[in-house]
Amino acid sequence: MKKFFSAALAVLMTLTLVACGSNQASSTASTSTPASDSPASSASSAEVKVEPITVRISAGPSGGNNFLICAAFADQMMKTFPEYTISAEISNGTAQNIRATAENEAQMCIAMSDGAMYAYEAGREYTDLEAGQFAYVAGGYQTIIHFMVPANSSVESIYDLKDSKIAASQGTTCQYYLPIVLEAYGMTTDDVEVTQLQLADMMNALSDGTVDAAMHITSYPLAAISDVAATKGIKILNIVDKEAEYIHENYPFFSPMIIAGGSYQGISEDVQTIGTLNTLICRSDLSEEFVYNFVKTIMENNDTLKNVHPKCGDFNLDNTLTGAVIPIHPGAEKYYKEAGIL
Repeated sequence: MKKFFSAALAVLMTLTLVACGSNQASSTASTSTPASDSPASSASSAEVKVEPITVRISAGPSGGNNFLICAAFADQMMKTFPEYTISAEISNGTAQNIRATAENEAQMCIAMSDGAMYAYEAGREYTDLEAGQFAYVAGGYQTIIHFMVPANSSVESIYDLKDSKIAASQGTTCQYYLPIVLEAYGMTTDDVEVTQLQLADMMNALSDGTVDAAMHITSYPLAAISDVAATKGIKILNIVDKEAEYIHENYPFFSPMIIAGGSYQGISEDVQTIGTLNTLICRSDLSEEFVYNFVKTIMENNDTLKNVHPKCGDFNLDNTLTGAVIPIHPGAEKYYKEAGIL
């Protein structure tokens, strides 16, 4: 009998020590969580248990806007949810991002709206991909068409550029965007002489008169454009009214946008043009819980994130759905409904 009571007492003492250790660990986890006034702190994994997951975000060139934005998002997410392992991955841009995500080398990426749409549809340059394997997460900063002519040019409208020499920046802008804009003005690339150049060479050509006009898509102000505006002077042509409406209706990844007056020397009034968004998309099979927590965290820590990188601030509730040209991921949809924008 004594042996029985001794064994029972030993078991009881062991259980008591385990319970105390567990309570102490819980207390330590609670007190070590950084205090925060942001709403997202209420979603901390110290309070809400989440499934651990590793997510790679294919972003862009090291040091570029997209890489720095994704790195900031990853850092904020891991502060809020220590169970998550998230990394921003270096890439060459939208096309590589999309293909890395399709192959599950990344689970999320930044892509221009048109890239997201055609990747989802398996169209344009993505006909070799399986359709429907991407979903929309969030929309961010604008990239806007700059259709430029010298300040002393007699050209006042894109209609005036028939039979002229036009330079367009290499890649998507020249291959896809320029034909779209010309189409809205009743022209094709056969009606103009097109030269595809790198940005610096294109701006030099516009500056020295080698070409009559130049087209580039970018956030603004852009240093290369600012330099020519300050030294030689430029005009940026409006894309507005029925032409802008035509483009948006037929190519919904483009929307009317404005280059604010004063952004470039010599251009005091707003320029009405078109542009697209840099968007976050993901694999359609990415965890609903993760995507919900991701969107909630970046939206509700907007002020903190834009102090890390100004462009992070453009991923906000006011414009996040502007670039939603593919189905929204269920996790993102859940948060947007809670936020009252869906």
